[in-house]
Amino acid sequence: MRAQVSLTPPESKKLIAKAVVIMDVVRKARKDGIILLGASTTCAFILEELLNRKITRGYGCGITIPRGTCIMKEMLDSIRQRGYAKIWVMEKSTLHEDLTLDDVLKRMGAGDVFIKGANALDPQGNAGIFLGSSIGGTAAKVVGIAMARGINTIIPVGLEKMIPTPINKAAAEAGSQRMDYSMGMPVGLLPLLGTVVDEVKAIQILTGAEAIPIGAGGVGGAEGSIVLVIKGSESQVEKTLKIVNSVKGTEEPRTEPPECRDCKYPRCSLGAQAT
Repeated sequence: MRAQVSLTPPESKKLIAKAVVIMDVVRKARKDGIILLGASTTCAFILEELLNRKITRGYGCGITIPRGTCIMKEMLDSIRQRGYAKIWVMEKSTLHEDLTLDDVLKRMGAGDVFIKGANALDPQGNAGIFLGSSIGGTAAKVVGIAMARGINTIIPVGLEKMIPTPINKAAAEAGSQRMDYSMGMPVGLLPLLGTVVDEVKAIQILTGAEAIPIGAGGVGGAEGSIVLVIKGSESQVEKTLKIVNSVKGTEEPRTEPPECRDCKYPRCSLGAQAT
């Protein structure tokens, strides 16, 4: 059986979130261990699924808005106060919002899970994340520890983030202090190693069906959308359609960037204009 479906970026994020929370490593960590969620709009939807309640505030950190690359106001405040963006920690199904990053990293080990959304995905399935902080931010601090201890890293990322450039090449060209000009906050790009979960992988996890991307883009609110053909048994395709229909109409959590005059991020051309 075949079916064609279309997903907007927030609908894709909701779909991916539903898949991530039923992955074996996530289920195990949710019950017996620690799940560390980094700041990202996709992770906001994963948090919704883990807590079974609506998340209405945007949890994005490195975001792209019409004026350029930027950071959410709440995350900028966190970086100024703590040195890193906000994190969310679930330990044995209990959400802890008062733990510092250092505290939680001391307690994490093999079997625990780090979940972080990405800003870029290449055709080979490699993911990368923007680094606005000159010292690398949350992801840079966690990645080395995760690799050293065998912490499971899961990277939920929609196909809207697909770039034609290999991540390693893109990372070699980026860097906040290498830019002479930047529309918004200049960034580096950190390649992330882990299990990438995009729409294709999400549908495989959720129903066992095969999803084949056949188109992308849109207008009138469907910008960044993906069009997929779903293939499989009748039960697999019907189950996929049920899940896809359940996420239709999903909207992004609110993301509030700071005013340029309040941010004054180094090397941001917009911030310089506001001063």
